Amino acid sequence: MQTPNHPLASQPTHEVPWGWSRRFRMPLYKPGTRVRRGGNWETVSHVALRRHDLSIYLVGHPEPVDPLELEVEPTVFTTERVPEAP
Repeated sequence: MQTPNHPLASQPTHEVPWGWSRRFRMPLYKPGTRVRRGGNWETVSHVALRRHDLSIYLVGHPEPVDPLELEVEPTVFTTERVPEAP
C-alpha cells in the first residue's frame, strides 16, 4: 500500500487552528475554589455533571447553584504542549 506524499502530512504544523489561540481563559470549579455569589464569598464543596448540566455545590448549602450565578477568576490554559520537568 502506498501513501501519497502530501506536503502537510510530512511537516509538523505549529499554526493554531482557526478560532483557537495559544492560551484561553475559562472558569475552573473544583473543591476549595473561592467564588462570589451575590456579593458574598463562598467555597466550592463539589461539582456534579448530570444530563449535560453543570451544578456547583457550595459549602454549607444543600442545593446546587447555577454556575452563571457565580463569579470566579478565570484560569489560564494553554493549547501548546509543555515539556514535563525532569
